[in-house]
Amino acid sequence: MKKTFFKKLVTASIAAVTALSVFRGVPTFADDNDVATAKATGETSAKVSINKVLNIAEGITTPEATFTFTFTPKTGTSSNGAPYETIDSSNGQITDKNVSYSGTDVLATGQTNIKKETGDIFREVNYTHAGEYVYTVAEKQNVGWKVIQKNGSPIDFMTYDNRNYEMHVIVKNKTTGGTYISSVYFKQVSPSVNGKVKPSESGTTYKYDLFTNIYRKNAGKITDPNEPNPNKPNVSKVDPNAKSLVIKKVVSGATADKSKDFTFKLTFTKASTETSQSITGKIGETSKTFVYGQETTITLRHDQSLVFDTIPAGTRYKLVETGSQGYTASAAYKENGASKNQAGTVSTNFTQDSILIGEKPNDNTITNSLPDVTPTGLLIDNLPFILMIGLGLAGFVVLSKKRRQA
Repeated sequence: MKKTFFKKLVTASIAAVTALSVFRGVPTFADDNDVATAKATGETSAKVSINKVLNIAEGITTPEATFTFTFTPKTGTSSNGAPYETIDSSNGQITDKNVSYSGTDVLATGQTNIKKETGDIFREVNYTHAGEYVYTVAEKQNVGWKVIQKNGSPIDFMTYDNRNYEMHVIVKNKTTGGTYISSVYFKQVSPSVNGKVKPSESGTTYKYDLFTNIYRKNAGKITDPNEPNPNKPNVSKVDPNAKSLVIKKVVSGATADKSKDFTFKLTFTKASTETSQSITGKIGETSKTFVYGQETTITLRHDQSLVFDTIPAGTRYKLVETGSQGYTASAAYKENGASKNQAGTVSTNFTQDSILIGEKPNDNTITNSLPDVTPTGLLIDNLPFILMIGLGLAGFVVLSKKRRQA
């Protein structure tokens, strides 16, 4: 009985040791169940796509640009003590991936960016054996896009993303031979270490928003309202010195007071890509600062203008002119190159709300009209004739009365 028990104990111990040995012989990765990790479906390799996020404001045509992501093999040691696998042209090499933009990529209403993806980055990648493969993933800097400029002065600007990531790819053996990608995760390593990146979408393909670029453009520098390709305009249609916005006051009417000051309240809303807090305009030689989101009061008289040299395209403004007794305000304006008109009502406030300042011409002429004075009463020059007619009528009445009495 004791021998039997001892035999069973030894057998169980051997089995446990064997199982432990087998278990310890298989690499384990703490990230397999992490929410930031892309996972295989069974033994079907995980699919991963990298998203390019291009931040761009409304009123701007999407530039022609191609962004390139590189995958550089990295050496090191896995968490199980084994070295990272060696990557070469026949095992684990990932070619550069590109994402391209053009004018046909249109910013959706209410959105602040256009997102495009690489597709599965492991498409056509071959892993000959299991292990952990690690790459440094980065975006090529200052390539794939051309600035719009004239005489050395640019009118648009691209900010590239300089973040670097470690991409860890865990490859396992299939039960029937061959390998599959079991899991993938990204870890930001520069310019600061921010840990793992969660996918923005998961499912059949895991999508990661790794690189965000910002495209900005100065308003009003494409001078032709009908320019069909503002993202690659003819140089003759570009003027870095053109004004971004001009608001002009005109007073109309023979009896209108052209020395009168008319009061305006202006509120600017910043473009989605803008980081500054204010813009500056001029009335003559006097500068005026406008803080985004704050109502600012100005006055303009006949033929005066509020002029802005440079405003970020994508800015919007609200204009309210205080009503003046007897005057009717109206506006003829360009909104990102499109000519528009707006009529007002006599003696009441005149409001233009949420006007877009885009890459094409932007101006606004507000005309205050006062009707001519209509002459009333009698002219003194005709008084003698009126008196003579009156006396004649009176005499006729008296004569008629006497005849009836006789």
